[in-house]
Amino acid sequence: MGDYKKHFLHKFFHPESIAVVGATSNPNRLNHNLVANLLKLGYAGKIYPVHPSEGQILGLRAYPTVKHIEDVVDLAVISVSHAATEAVLQDCIAKGISRVTIVAGGFSETGEKGRALQSRIGRLLRENGIRAVGPNALSPLNAHNNLCISFFPMERLSKGRLSLIFQSGLYDPRFDWLTGDFNLPFNKLIDLGNKMDINEVDALSYLIEDPGTAVIGIHLESVEGDGREFLDLIREASRAGKRMVVLRSGRTRAGARAAASHTGAMVRGNPRLFDAALRQHGAIPARGIEDFFHLCRALERFGPVSLRGNRLFVATVSGGEGVLITDLCGQAGFEMAPLAADTLEAARRLHIPWEISHNPWDLGVSTQFNGPDAVFEFLTAALAGDPTVDGVAMQLPPMSFLFPKEFFSWFDRIVGAGKPVALWLAGQEAGRYEIFRWAEKRHVTIFSSPEKAIRALQGLHEACRRQSGIEAHRN
Repeated sequence: MGDYKKHFLHKFFHPESIAVVGATSNPNRLNHNLVANLLKLGYAGKIYPVHPSEGQILGLRAYPTVKHIEDVVDLAVISVSHAATEAVLQDCIAKGISRVTIVAGGFSETGEKGRALQSRIGRLLRENGIRAVGPNALSPLNAHNNLCISFFPMERLSKGRLSLIFQSGLYDPRFDWLTGDFNLPFNKLIDLGNKMDINEVDALSYLIEDPGTAVIGIHLESVEGDGREFLDLIREASRAGKRMVVLRSGRTRAGARAAASHTGAMVRGNPRLFDAALRQHGAIPARGIEDFFHLCRALERFGPVSLRGNRLFVATVSGGEGVLITDLCGQAGFEMAPLAADTLEAARRLHIPWEISHNPWDLGVSTQFNGPDAVFEFLTAALAGDPTVDGVAMQLPPMSFLFPKEFFSWFDRIVGAGKPVALWLAGQEAGRYEIFRWAEKRHVTIFSSPEKAIRALQGLHEACRRQSGIEAHRN
């Protein structure tokens, strides 16, 4: 582990000044948001819009070229057509700018002419010591200094310890959901695009060293860096206690052809072998786009707690749902926690006189006779101290988004005991309600369905087991 501040990518995420080439004051153009987001989110560095004819953009002085900017520029975001990109790069060379993001497509993904242009630009970068993200990329994002290069109009960023590496802008059309209802916690994001220069190995080597990153999610259409080094870095990340999720596209022949036409990437190799190698080195292969985002979010929201055992306690508002969740748990490799004798003895006073299951627990019946406060206060205290329980999956009562903070603070007992808590309220995303966002900052993770809650616990269990196995192998 080196000094992450000395890594060449550090200044991409921590620039003190940005030139946005192709900026515009026209709100109907996508490029408008490249500057608007920086202002709206409160990016503290200097912003230099560049446009050949506009003198002012969103209250900022605009410059006809980067060469006209008097001050030092740490990062140039080049969002002009592919045909104009080479000339802008020449201006960046003349200005002494050493870091660029190339937004435009139209390069290696488009055929022979595009590949020739990308090759010529790549040579220009190497000859002049410039490092580049892209082309065909939107990047970077650093939630902790409000740096966000995106076409999507941003309202807020939920700050967290999740960092993402993409080979595509598949996240950008989802930003409204990801930053809103879904409540995705961001640290950093880098979109690599065609990976003409900077690739997944570079990005991963930086995020492993980054102390603000606890969870890493990677989307790949190809591995452009050294494949062995990439897997070794995944193992290193796991040894460092960082949890990883990988989404690989191009898993079929048709998908590989689509990847080639999208970013110019040619996906090779057996996807099952690739997934097996990921697991062996400590990462979790995602099953699809939604699974990828849900696992990334869950692993960050669970925080430092582990799930090395497979015994769950389940509580549902409906007894019938409890039966279905029991099946879900079994299919995910979990067992129902038997509960300790002390827990069972104390639970009898909260249940109806006749014999029913204590796991899954029927919240509907027990709260009918005792009230929700008495039941949840008891359960959270008992489960925290019960050695037979490794994790908790629990359905929230209807309208629980109106409950006071005291109710959700009871779950601190379970989290404080090092056990994950996955709650769900059907159809309700965590980001819609302030109380849910507050609870999630305390690692009480809330989902919109029981399937997502159990899958999240399954992902955490797999991540903890892989990490434990790698640590044991090292020792």
